[in-house]
Amino acid sequence: MKNVIRKYVSVIIILGILGVIIGGILTNWKKSFIFGYIIGTVGALLYIISLYHDIICLNLKGKHSKKGYYIRYLFSASIFLLAGWLFSEKTLAVIGVFFGLINVKIGAYVVGFLFGGENSEEKN
Repeated sequence: MKNVIRKYVSVIIILGILGVIIGGILTNWKKSFIFGYIIGTVGALLYIISLYHDIICLNLKGKHSKKGYYIRYLFSASIFLLAGWLFSEKTLAVIGVFFGLINVKIGAYVVGFLFGGENSEEKN
């Protein structure tokens, strides 16, 4: 599982770099979008690490808890609020954060497509 998470994090970083380049070109390198996208991508990385931690705790304890779920979504909402508060072009910053956080979803598909499959990882 740890190997899959490493691949997932590396895919999110690559998507973040591509997103900054493409978004920078499309927005004429507006700082609010670029920094919003970077903040969203960092948030996506922290989201994945938190999710991995919750999965490990679920396997060890055997109990189901919604605390990690609520914390992750509260964290995502706080990233949106932070971007709206920090930058003067609030719309571009929030859109950048949105696209940065969407890297979690896109990264899952990319990792599944590139590294997934029935026999992608041996079970212990």
